[in-house]
Amino acid sequence: MKHYLIIVECAVECNGKYLIIRRPEGKHAGGLLSFAGGKVEEQDVANSFDVLRAAVKREIWEELGLSLTGKIDYVTSEYFVDSSGICIINNIFHYTYDAAPKVMPCEREVPWFAWMTKEEIHAAENSPKWLKTLINLLIEKK
Repeated sequence: MKHYLIIVECAVECNGKYLIIRRPEGKHAGGLLSFAGGKVEEQDVANSFDVLRAAVKREIWEELGLSLTGKIDYVTSEYFVDSSGICIINNIFHYTYDAAPKVMPCEREVPWFAWMTKEEIHAAENSPKWLKTLINLLIEKK
């Protein structure tokens, strides 16, 4: 029986820009740009009817110091096998702030972040194909 690691990511948006992080070196996709997020953990399962959104809220708080108090929209999910051979199911969510929040990144998890437009994401040298695909999909769904 195949086992899967469940991941969540959140496209945090404000004024047409997206909060993009650089993945820490030594982790999967180290040095590449990404939305913030991480693994679904045991503590998230306590919220048994909304596990994925509970994980999104926790991860965004832990990585960026941001509270997500409004509507968190589901965008899509994707399957891939990471560099160590682990089967991943990645769930993408979207959250919009009306005014730019104060980001307080956890330096261990988020060595760098920036608010970027779709065009800036596409132009960045360390922007992977999958991030470009996801940002296009997100904008199409609006």
